[in-house]
Amino acid sequence: MNTVDWQWKLNEAIDRLKYHYEHIGRKTGYPFLGIVYSPDMERTVLKEWSILRKSLEDEFDFRTIDVMEVTHNVVESVGVDTIVQNIEEPMPGSNPEHELGHMWITAIAQEVRANLEEISQDANKSQKRVIVLKRLAALYPAATPKQLMHTLWNSSNANLTTPVVVLIPGTMIEKRVYNFVNKVREFMYRGDIL
Repeated sequence: MNTVDWQWKLNEAIDRLKYHYEHIGRKTGYPFLGIVYSPDMERTVLKEWSILRKSLEDEFDFRTIDVMEVTHNVVESVGVDTIVQNIEEPMPGSNPEHELGHMWITAIAQEVRANLEEISQDANKSQKRVIVLKRLAALYPAATPKQLMHTLWNSSNANLTTPVVVLIPGTMIEKRVYNFVNKVREFMYRGDIL
């Protein structure tokens, strides 16, 4: 069932991009398309997603942001020892985990903004643009996909006219509710979710 579930979701996402591009997330006001899949299937899901999106490269310009890479760069810039020390011995009134999550989300939002600016300056306007966020498990436990999507919308809502596909490792619980990495329950009240 798991395999069929994620394969159906990826194919459905590709169909929505092909045939309903302008309507992704529009009913709720956020142009997000969340795809929830089992965390233990991530490598397989990402490989299949890559194959499917390549089949659309003539018509679409996919800009993929690797969340794990962005969070790794933030950790390197701050320093692992500094982060560990702040978590083990936090300053009074501080929440190092929350602060780290905020740094990660801010860096990801900057990457999205940079891609949106690049897209708007691109001379090839015939292709439909799509931002893809992958390897979101890197956010746990400091942040979540919901926080990321909320920040993206709030920080660039005037410019977020391009659909954003968010590949979320987790488990669907209800129609719009999922467990991120099977640990954090979130309600995706904006955007579309598969």
